[in-house]
Amino acid sequence: MTEKFNVEVDKTKKLFIATVGGFFQMSDAEGFAFQFMQAGSQIQSSEYTLVVNAHELATVKQDLLDLLEQAFKMYMTLGFKKIYMVESKSAITSLQIRKIAEKTNFSGILVKSMDEVK
Repeated sequence: MTEKFNVEVDKTKKLFIATVGGFFQMSDAEGFAFQFMQAGSQIQSSEYTLVVNAHELATVKQDLLDLLEQAFKMYMTLGFKKIYMVESKSAITSLQIRKIAEKTNFSGILVKSMDEVK
């Protein structure tokens, strides 16, 4: 993945897929949020499953953990039919994701790969 983030809509499978990777900076987070909201405004979220694919995400710096926490909370308020979070292949990043999921009472499903998304 050369881009740090991408948002795509699979209308056939009714999937809204947000992919993040690499070492995120504040500007990446802002660009991702903009692209996410722009694409999200084009669909009826209650008909779609949200998949946040963080498999390629590198360790998140401390200053971005608050933003990640806010993102988790936002995902749960958008009315998606289901939410999947694909954990990072990095053990440290996956631990960060699991801690934030616990802290925010994340209602989505944590999975290890896209193959587990149903």
